[in-house]
Amino acid sequence: MNGIPYKGYVIRPTPSRLADTGEWTVELYIAKDNGSEIKERQFSAGNKFKTQGEAVQQCINFGKQIIDGKSENCTVVDL
Repeated sequence: MNGIPYKGYVIRPTPSRLADTGEWTVELYIAKDNGSEIKERQFSAGNKFKTQGEAVQQCINFGKQIIDGKSENCTVVDL
């Protein structure tokens, strides 16, 4: 699994560039390897950024918030 390890999970930023504005979206995958299989889920947020680097950093920050249980609408409890 490529990505950023964090507390037993892997955060994989996958921001996309919007064709109409050129801004970057916050999209990411969080995965967990339980030994017999890897489970992965996609997450996204409505934030948009001017650069890919800013979007990637926000993907990582958002992923950490989800893993830490600090996101009201997103969870990794069942991964």
